[in-house]
Amino acid sequence: MNEIKLGDTLTCAETGKQFIAAACGITTNYAHDREGNVYSDEGVDIGERRALLDRSKPFTGYLSEDAYKLTGWKGNVLGRVTRTSTVKVARRSYAHGPVLAVRVIDIHGGEWFGRGSPGMCITLRPCKFNNPN
Repeated sequence: MNEIKLGDTLTCAETGKQFIAAACGITTNYAHDREGNVYSDEGVDIGERRALLDRSKPFTGYLSEDAYKLTGWKGNVLGRVTRTSTVKVARRSYAHGPVLAVRVIDIHGGEWFGRGSPGMCITLRPCKFNNPN
């Protein structure tokens, strides 16, 4: 994979649109996968939304700081948290804040569950009794 420099013109592997590589705060407006494909913020959002449709495997996203939303890489909303409860962790934990058990309804209407802390990455698994597809 070639090194990307700010100001380079890139083509998103998802949308086919060209965009200019730029810094956005402490991150950039692009991502790349293991195969070297480059994605714009828009392309990443499209891919995350499509990944939610595959209910055969877990989905990894981010639990918002207020624990009300499931978000993607750039804060794009992918679902809403419908239920939370605090989980007592039996072992020593370095979790960021409380550990919550959550239920999430994604943007397609699918229900997911998982455990995580607000503002951190969370792995969700599909609820078997609710499959909108």
